[in-house]
Amino acid sequence: IYRHEHYRLIDLSEQSTWLGLFTAVLIDFGYYWIHRANHEINILWAHHQVHHSSDDFNMSVGVRHGIFNNWLCWILYSPLAFFIPPTQFISHLQISVLYQFWIHTETIENFGPVIEWIFNTPEHHRIHHGCNKYLLDKNYGGVLIIWDRIFGTYQERKEEKTVYSLIFPPSTFNLIRVQVTKSNCSSSSYVT
Repeated sequence: IYRHEHYRLIDLSEQSTWLGLFTAVLIDFGYYWIHRANHEINILWAHHQVHHSSDDFNMSVGVRHGIFNNWLCWILYSPLAFFIPPTQFISHLQISVLYQFWIHTETIENFGPVIEWIFNTPEHHRIHHGCNKYLLDKNYGGVLIIWDRIFGTYQERKEEKTVYSLIFPPSTFNLIRVQVTKSNCSSSSYVT
């Protein structure tokens, strides 16, 4: 808020519908890259693997995060304070966070081709959480799945049953130990 109040480069109306849509898309685009980095950079994966270490896929996984979960977000999103009003930023970021919660379910199957093509749905996110080899490092999108389609990380489910957890499941239920030890690898270090 301080940065926006004292250093903003342009005054934009907080009431603008177009600014709201632009902010939502910008936050989602940033989320895609943050989430992708959390999977592809080992030190980031160390804290993010807590979120993927559950054998089950349900809404409790949606709030199961590492202790450093938000630090990368603030680094990437900080430049937005120079032009996006804080009310727009905070409200759209919270909508994104709430959206992430409900897609952690096996209860909902499919929303039809139009919704499934544009939005990240439980079906897409189940794929993201799978540790089957063909599912690794796929479907990073937050609210929108279009970023995965554009950047080549989109994956549809095959007939094979989706297995949840990590490639090398943790030997402890202590979530602190899971995120500070290199007991699990991202797919970039997966050995066949």
